[in-house]
Amino acid sequence: MPIDSSKISVSIIIPVYQGKDTLERCVCSCLSQKNIAAEEIELIIVDDGSTDESGSIADKLALEDEGGRIKVIHTDNHGVSHARNTGIESATGRFVAFVDSDDYLTEDHLSKLIKYADEETLIVDETDSYAAAMKINGFNYIENAILNQDTHVWGKLFDRKLIVDGNIRFEEGLTIGEDLLFLMDVATFIGKKRVIRCIAESSYVYTENENSAMNRAFKPSYLDQLICWKKAEEKLFSIREYVSPYAFVSVGVSQILTALLVVGKVAVQGDDRDKKLDETAISKVKEQIDHALKTRGVFAALSFGHKLKVIVFRCNPDWYLRLYSRHKSA
Repeated sequence: MPIDSSKISVSIIIPVYQGKDTLERCVCSCLSQKNIAAEEIELIIVDDGSTDESGSIADKLALEDEGGRIKVIHTDNHGVSHARNTGIESATGRFVAFVDSDDYLTEDHLSKLIKYADEETLIVDETDSYAAAMKINGFNYIENAILNQDTHVWGKLFDRKLIVDGNIRFEEGLTIGEDLLFLMDVATFIGKKRVIRCIAESSYVYTENENSAMNRAFKPSYLDQLICWKKAEEKLFSIREYVSPYAFVSVGVSQILTALLVVGKVAVQGDDRDKKLDETAISKVKEQIDHALKTRGVFAALSFGHKLKVIVFRCNPDWYLRLYSRHKSA
């Protein structure tokens, strides 16, 4: 029997693609939350065109849940952004939470977040990046949390009405960085209103993906790491009167670090290389580093090791790739 949507406090959206080995653990952890009534939770599993057993596992879990708390939506494969957007459209709770299918929640995760959510709270963020005793506004959140490595949407509660009223969605077509841009849009829409709580908790269990890029061919989608930070800078520029100059330094540093990450992936791939794609990636990395360094204070804000990497790469990209590959294979 479907649950009464008027009683739902949290809609948990779980996008899944090829997640047969972890989906059940994830779902069970969401349904086993303590200190929150069972009828206050709904799970929306969006099967993003999985070709493994993920879809059938999701259907089985929905049938087995006597409370009728699980809704399963099957779509073609359009990526995680489309899956999350589909979940948002179907959600009915006051808050929305995003959980990745290979992660899971501790049993007190939701209760820890909800206890900070009074009627005027629009975001509760469980983060190690920034904690404040009082509520902060959207511009503070961008500068102190999002641009301080808090670029993921998991471990948070978002007011669903906020997302709907702002027509805020994840940018489709990006494979990396969609969380960052979503958070920037949410925070910008909130603006000066002090409605965000950042708390020093840790009850979301993030699972590292063991499928590294080592010995793999470089993929065009890896360049999304450059694109997302360029877009982030554009969004920040639109609110420049509300943030400090150091916010742009933070973005510039992130642009350099992601650029180095991208060129590192070019360096460590195996023999199956696309030479033209490699050249494009190296060119775009150089372009982004040169651009970031135009912001005063960016180079000074880098660690000594990253300063050295930037100098070597700018002097001789081929030499940098050889040194990096040799170091990683040692």
